[in-house]
Amino acid sequence: MGRMDSDWEGEYDNAAGCRNTVYTAPQTAVAPEWASVTIGVLGTQRLDRTIACMAAAAGAQVAILGAPLEPRQRAVKAHRDPASVVKSARYAILPVATPGHVPSPNASFAPERAYGSALGGMSAGARLIAPRANAALTRHAAALGLTVHDYEEALQSILDTAAEAIDELLSRVEKAGTRLQGSTVCIIAGERIPDLLVFRLLEAGARVHIATNERGLNGVFPGVAVLPLSELPVQSPKFDAIFSTINGPVVDARELGSLPDHALVVDLADPPGSVDFQLAKQLGRKAIWARGILRRVPPLDQACWSVIAGLIASLEQNEG
Repeated sequence: MGRMDSDWEGEYDNAAGCRNTVYTAPQTAVAPEWASVTIGVLGTQRLDRTIACMAAAAGAQVAILGAPLEPRQRAVKAHRDPASVVKSARYAILPVATPGHVPSPNASFAPERAYGSALGGMSAGARLIAPRANAALTRHAAALGLTVHDYEEALQSILDTAAEAIDELLSRVEKAGTRLQGSTVCIIAGERIPDLLVFRLLEAGARVHIATNERGLNGVFPGVAVLPLSELPVQSPKFDAIFSTINGPVVDARELGSLPDHALVVDLADPPGSVDFQLAKQLGRKAIWARGILRRVPPLDQACWSVIAGLIASLEQNEG
C-alpha cells in the first residue's frame, strides 16, 4: 500500500500539534478472584450486554436481565425478572449511562422504583454499582442492607481524554476544508465500533453511516445507517468524508475512484493503515493519516468495563 506525506502524522511521529496521551485501562493493585464474584447486570441495552460478556470473560459468574445472549455468549445466564438476575449476587450493575458525551437515558428512570424489593434478594452486604448515586437510591439500598458505589467521575475522566482527541481530529478535518455540518460521512469499522466518534460526528451535524460486517447494529445508533462493507464502493459517491478504522487495505481503487472530487479520506488505523495514499495523491483526493488517535478513544464498553472492573477489584481487595 502506498504512503504519502499526510496532513497529520499522529501519535507515532510525535508531530507538532499532536499529544502523546494514550488511553490505558485503570490498574488495580490486586486483581479479584473473579471465579468467586457473582454479578447481576440489570441493564438490557447492547452496552449492558457487552459489559456482562466482559465480566464473564474475566471469570465472574454473571446473570443479565432480558433475552438469552447469542450461543457463544452463553456464559452469561439470562433471566426475565430482576429478582432472578440478582438473587444471591454480590454485585448488581445498574443500567450503564455515559455522562455528558452521549444521549442520556430516560430522566424519569429510578432504579429504586424499577427494581424495588428485588434487590433485597442479593447476598448479605452486597453492593450496587451505579453510574451515579443519588439520595433516593442510597436510602433504598440502605434499607435493604446494601451499599451504592458509583463510577461517574472515573468514567468522565476517560471520556474527557477521548473528547480532546476527537476534537483535535475534527479540527484537522475542518482545517482540510471539510465542513461536518450537513455533510454525509462514513465510518469503516471492524469488530470494535468507535462509538464515541459516531456520537461526536452526530453532534457536529453530520449524517453518519457505518460500514461494517458486524451484526446487530441496526437501531443501536439512532439516525445512523449501517451498511455491509461489500456495499462501500457503491455507496462511496455520496460521501463527503470517509473515516477508516480497520487495519488493512480497505480504502483502495474502488472506493477512492468512486468518491466525489471534494471528498476527504481519514485513515485512523495503525500502520500499515488502510488507505492507499499514493493512489489518493494521484487522484487528487484529500487525505489525512491520523494514525494512533484511536488509542486515546476507547470503545464505550471497554471504557465502562475498565472502571467497573477496577471498582469491583478495589472493593474485593478492601473486603479481603
